[in-house]
Amino acid sequence: MVNARHTASSSEEDRLTRRQALGRAGQGLVGLAALAQLSGGGARTAAGAPTLEPAPPASSPRSEPRPAEKLKLATCQFPVSGKIVENAKYIRDFLHQAADAGAHLLHTSEAALSGYPGVDIPSFQNFDWNTLRGETAALRKEAKELGLWLVLGSAHFLDEQTKPTNCLYLIDPQGRIADRYDKCMCTGGDQKHYSAGNRLVTHDIRGVRIGLAICYDICWPQIYMAYREKGVTLMIHSFHNARSKGPNCLDVLNVRQVPTRCADNRLWAVANNSSQPYSHWGSFIARPDATIAKQLEINQPGLLTHEFPDGLSEGGWYHNFQPLKLREDEIMTWGTPSKHPRQIDGQAEP
Repeated sequence: MVNARHTASSSEEDRLTRRQALGRAGQGLVGLAALAQLSGGGARTAAGAPTLEPAPPASSPRSEPRPAEKLKLATCQFPVSGKIVENAKYIRDFLHQAADAGAHLLHTSEAALSGYPGVDIPSFQNFDWNTLRGETAALRKEAKELGLWLVLGSAHFLDEQTKPTNCLYLIDPQGRIADRYDKCMCTGGDQKHYSAGNRLVTHDIRGVRIGLAICYDICWPQIYMAYREKGVTLMIHSFHNARSKGPNCLDVLNVRQVPTRCADNRLWAVANNSSQPYSHWGSFIARPDATIAKQLEINQPGLLTHEFPDGLSEGGWYHNFQPLKLREDEIMTWGTPSKHPRQIDGQAEP
């Protein structure tokens, strides 16, 4: 998400209603057990590295076994740049760290591989799409060798005349693209570079239904509400609030908004960020009692792990026993989606 001073702009024809968005989101999956039935418990100890360590060979034994009954998720932060190969090296190293920690899934930040236009790169003009495809393929192969899910922040090419999407590829442990989420709510700055998304993406992994979101989506309460109505219990939310001149309102906005959205909808969330200085906040885990379970420091690489389903904080409780329902005509996109076949197909190759 670009600086909050950028204003969102869109015409009526650019807006997609909730009914349209949910209709494009694919067939629903069987709902999970009610959140109120999840076991309680305090925060678990963070397992993260403040600095990157050399990645071990793929054949190395894991330091920790993967939990049999839960989803162990690892989220990472690093100084995202306009150098695709350098970004890929960070992600590859974190894939190995996640595997060593016994995680099932690694989560990366917004535009983690591609770099963020207007911040890390000037624009997509003369962008090296071939290198992006090559590094994406290599990371998919690495995830397969390690048996990990990978949520990969990137950009999805449509064609030379159409703006790409700001996306999260959901890559399964076989290295396949299980689905792709395209950022639905685009800031005014985003709209200069990206086509807006127009569908929500959920997936069941080890009994936990996840929903995917990107940065500015958090400023629109209907996004988390819509995911709750689709049976999601864990939001995987990628941000880019970094490479700034210094503190501003973003230092407090998302560390308050994310836990509030969780409390309103009885959800958990994993929110991560680029650590490129100045980064406004460190990656964190939010609970439905509006508390933050764990958080990394700003301005430095690191890895955070957590297991789901999870309980509330010690002494915490649910606050909302009758969450709001969406209007049928709710706006679910901000910007201009394309009708390109490569955007419509959630499993399209990069």
